[in-house]
Amino acid sequence: MYKIPDLPHNLLTAALAQHVSLTPEEEAAFLAICVTQEAKKKEFLLRTEELNQQMYFVLHGCLRSFIMDQSGKEVNLEFAVEGYWISDVAFNQPALLSIQALEPTQYVQININQFEQLTQELPVFNLFFRKLLQNGYFAFKKRMLTGMTQTAAQNYRDFLLKFPHLPQRIPQYHIASYLGITPEFFSTIKAEGLDLYQKAIAQT
Repeated sequence: MYKIPDLPHNLLTAALAQHVSLTPEEEAAFLAICVTQEAKKKEFLLRTEELNQQMYFVLHGCLRSFIMDQSGKEVNLEFAVEGYWISDVAFNQPALLSIQALEPTQYVQININQFEQLTQELPVFNLFFRKLLQNGYFAFKKRMLTGMTQTAAQNYRDFLLKFPHLPQRIPQYHIASYLGITPEFFSTIKAEGLDLYQKAIAQT
Protein backbone atom coordinates (compact mmCIF):
# COMPACT_ATOMS: atom_id res chain seq x y z
CA MET A 1 0.00 0.00 0.00
CA TYR A 2 1.39 3.39 -1.01
CA LYS A 3 1.63 6.07 1.65
CA ILE A 4 0.28 9.42 0.51
CA PRO A 5 2.60 12.26 1.61
CA ASP A 6 1.29 15.20 3.59
CA LEU A 7 0.92 17.84 0.88
CA PRO A 8 -1.85 20.03 -0.54
CA HIS A 9 -2.41 17.72 -3.48
CA ASN A 10 -5.92 18.71 -4.66
CA LEU A 11 -4.49 21.01 -7.33
CA LEU A 12 -2.04 18.31 -8.41
CA THR A 13 -4.63 15.54 -8.64
CA ALA A 14 -6.88 17.87 -10.65
CA ALA A 15 -3.99 18.45 -13.06
CA LEU A 16 -3.48 14.69 -13.39
CA ALA A 17 -7.18 14.22 -14.12
CA GLN A 18 -6.88 16.59 -17.09
CA HIS A 19 -4.75 13.97 -18.85
CA VAL A 20 -5.61 10.52 -17.46
CA SER A 21 -8.21 8.76 -15.34
CA LEU A 22 -6.54 7.16 -12.32
CA THR A 23 -7.67 4.65 -9.75
CA PRO A 24 -7.19 5.63 -6.09
CA GLU A 25 -4.22 3.24 -5.96
CA GLU A 26 -2.59 4.79 -9.03
CA GLU A 27 -3.13 8.29 -7.69
CA ALA A 28 -1.61 7.33 -4.34
CA ALA A 29 1.39 5.77 -6.10
CA PHE A 30 2.04 9.03 -7.95
CA LEU A 31 1.66 11.18 -4.86
CA ALA A 32 4.11 8.91 -3.05
CA ILE A 33 6.98 10.13 -5.28
CA CYS A 34 6.02 13.81 -4.90
CA VAL A 35 8.05 16.03 -2.60
CA THR A 36 6.68 19.40 -1.55
CA GLN A 37 9.31 22.17 -1.56
CA GLU A 38 9.44 25.92 -1.07
CA ALA A 39 11.60 28.43 -2.88
CA LYS A 40 12.37 31.99 -1.92
CA LYS A 41 12.05 34.81 -4.42
CA LYS A 42 14.94 34.67 -6.93
CA GLU A 43 16.01 31.20 -5.71
CA PHE A 44 17.14 28.80 -8.44
CA LEU A 45 15.68 25.32 -8.73
CA LEU A 46 17.95 24.49 -11.66
CA ARG A 47 20.86 26.20 -13.38
CA THR A 48 22.15 25.69 -16.89
CA GLU A 49 24.64 22.79 -17.10
CA GLU A 50 23.47 21.23 -13.82
CA LEU A 51 22.27 17.64 -14.06
CA ASN A 52 18.55 17.80 -14.73
CA GLN A 53 16.62 15.09 -12.87
CA GLN A 54 13.44 16.84 -11.73
CA MET A 55 10.14 18.08 -13.03
CA TYR A 56 8.13 20.63 -11.10
CA PHE A 57 4.48 21.46 -10.48
CA VAL A 58 3.54 24.83 -8.99
CA LEU A 59 1.13 24.83 -6.05
CA HIS A 60 1.49 28.52 -5.25
CA GLY A 61 3.75 31.20 -6.69
CA CYS A 62 5.56 31.63 -9.99
CA LEU A 63 8.57 29.98 -11.63
CA ARG A 64 10.25 30.92 -14.88
CA SER A 65 12.58 29.13 -17.26
CA PHE A 66 15.14 31.13 -19.20
CA ILE A 67 18.32 30.92 -21.25
CA MET A 68 21.17 33.34 -21.86
CA ASP A 69 21.59 34.63 -25.40
CA GLN A 70 24.95 35.25 -27.09
CA SER A 71 25.20 38.72 -25.57
CA GLY A 72 24.61 37.38 -22.05
CA LYS A 73 21.03 38.66 -21.88
CA GLU A 74 18.36 36.57 -20.14
CA VAL A 75 15.54 35.35 -22.42
CA ASN A 76 12.42 34.06 -20.69
CA LEU A 77 10.98 30.93 -22.27
CA GLU A 78 8.17 29.96 -19.95
CA PHE A 79 6.27 30.95 -16.83
CA ALA A 80 4.62 28.46 -14.47
CA VAL A 81 2.01 29.65 -12.00
CA GLU A 82 -0.48 27.69 -9.89
CA GLY A 83 -1.43 24.45 -11.66
CA TYR A 84 1.39 24.56 -14.22
CA TRP A 85 4.22 22.10 -14.90
CA ILE A 86 7.76 23.19 -15.75
CA SER A 87 11.04 21.39 -16.48
CA ASP A 88 14.06 21.36 -18.75
CA VAL A 89 13.67 19.78 -22.18
CA ALA A 90 15.73 16.65 -21.42
CA PHE A 91 16.31 14.59 -18.30
CA ASN A 92 19.46 13.03 -16.82
CA GLN A 93 21.54 15.41 -18.91
CA PRO A 94 23.13 18.82 -18.32
CA ALA A 95 20.33 21.40 -18.27
CA LEU A 96 19.95 23.67 -21.28
CA LEU A 97 18.04 26.29 -19.30
CA SER A 98 17.62 27.66 -15.79
CA ILE A 99 14.52 27.60 -13.60
CA GLN A 100 14.05 30.32 -10.99
CA ALA A 101 11.33 31.49 -8.59
CA LEU A 102 10.02 34.99 -9.35
CA GLU A 103 8.13 35.11 -6.05
CA PRO A 104 7.97 32.89 -2.96
CA THR A 105 6.81 29.59 -4.42
CA GLN A 106 5.52 26.30 -3.11
CA TYR A 107 5.95 23.50 -5.60
CA VAL A 108 6.00 19.73 -6.01
CA GLN A 109 9.26 18.16 -7.12
CA ILE A 110 9.25 14.78 -8.89
CA ASN A 111 12.45 12.85 -9.54
CA ILE A 112 12.44 11.60 -13.11
CA ASN A 113 14.12 8.31 -12.21
CA GLN A 114 11.43 7.55 -9.65
CA PHE A 115 8.81 8.56 -12.18
CA GLU A 116 10.27 6.24 -14.82
CA GLN A 117 10.17 3.40 -12.30
CA LEU A 118 6.53 4.24 -11.68
CA THR A 119 5.76 4.05 -15.41
CA GLN A 120 7.12 0.50 -15.44
CA GLU A 121 4.86 -0.48 -12.57
CA LEU A 122 1.82 1.48 -13.78
CA PRO A 123 1.79 2.04 -17.58
CA VAL A 124 -0.99 4.64 -17.33
CA PHE A 125 1.71 7.16 -16.44
CA ASN A 126 3.36 6.65 -19.82
CA LEU A 127 0.16 8.03 -21.33
CA PHE A 128 0.14 10.90 -18.83
CA PHE A 129 3.74 11.84 -19.62
CA ARG A 130 3.17 11.63 -23.38
CA LYS A 131 0.16 13.94 -23.15
CA LEU A 132 2.10 16.34 -20.93
CA LEU A 133 4.94 16.51 -23.46
CA GLN A 134 2.55 16.88 -26.39
CA ASN A 135 0.69 19.75 -24.77
CA GLY A 136 3.94 21.50 -23.94
CA TYR A 137 5.27 21.02 -27.46
CA PHE A 138 2.13 22.31 -29.16
CA ALA A 139 1.91 25.31 -26.81
CA PHE A 140 5.54 26.23 -27.52
CA LYS A 141 5.11 25.82 -31.30
CA LYS A 142 1.96 27.94 -31.24
CA ARG A 143 3.78 30.70 -29.34
CA MET A 144 6.63 30.61 -31.86
CA LEU A 145 4.26 30.87 -34.82
CA THR A 146 2.10 33.63 -33.35
CA GLY A 147 5.23 35.46 -32.29
CA MET A 148 6.26 35.64 -35.94
CA THR A 149 2.84 36.41 -37.44
CA GLN A 150 1.17 38.71 -34.89
CA THR A 151 1.93 42.18 -33.63
CA ALA A 152 3.55 42.64 -30.22
CA ALA A 153 0.22 43.97 -28.89
CA GLN A 154 -1.56 40.83 -30.10
CA ASN A 155 1.08 38.66 -28.46
CA TYR A 156 0.58 40.55 -25.19
CA ARG A 157 -3.16 39.96 -25.50
CA ASP A 158 -2.48 36.22 -25.77
CA PHE A 159 -0.18 36.43 -22.76
CA LEU A 160 -2.96 38.06 -20.73
CA LEU A 161 -5.44 35.42 -21.84
CA LYS A 162 -3.09 32.78 -20.45
CA PHE A 163 -1.78 34.69 -17.41
CA PRO A 164 -4.36 37.42 -16.63
CA HIS A 165 -3.02 38.26 -13.16
CA LEU A 166 0.71 37.82 -13.74
CA PRO A 167 1.46 41.45 -14.75
CA GLN A 168 0.52 42.45 -11.18
CA ARG A 169 2.89 39.86 -9.73
CA ILE A 170 6.16 40.17 -11.67
CA PRO A 171 8.25 43.02 -13.14
CA GLN A 172 7.24 44.02 -16.65
CA TYR A 173 10.75 43.46 -18.02
CA HIS A 174 10.21 39.73 -17.49
CA ILE A 175 7.09 39.91 -19.64
CA ALA A 176 8.93 41.91 -22.29
CA SER A 177 11.64 39.26 -22.39
CA TYR A 178 9.01 36.53 -22.80
CA LEU A 179 7.44 38.48 -25.68
CA GLY A 180 10.85 39.02 -27.31
CA ILE A 181 10.77 42.81 -27.12
CA THR A 182 12.55 45.48 -25.11
CA PRO A 183 11.01 46.88 -21.91
CA GLU A 184 10.83 50.28 -23.62
CA PHE A 185 8.85 48.91 -26.56
CA PHE A 186 6.66 46.91 -24.20
CA SER A 187 5.68 50.16 -22.48
CA THR A 188 4.46 51.55 -25.81
CA ILE A 189 2.28 48.54 -26.75
CA LYS A 190 1.01 47.57 -23.28
CA ALA A 191 -2.15 49.69 -23.41
CA GLU A 192 -3.05 48.41 -26.89
CA GLY A 193 -2.51 44.82 -25.81
CA LEU A 194 -4.68 45.34 -22.73
CA ASP A 195 -7.43 46.81 -24.90
CA LEU A 196 -7.29 43.79 -27.23
CA TYR A 197 -7.45 41.49 -24.20
CA GLN A 198 -10.52 43.25 -22.80
CA LYS A 199 -12.25 43.01 -26.18
CA ALA A 200 -11.42 39.29 -26.37
CA ILE A 201 -12.85 38.75 -22.88
CA ALA A 202 -16.01 40.68 -23.77
CA GLN A 203 -16.57 38.39 -26.78
CA THR A 204 -16.42 35.19 -24.74
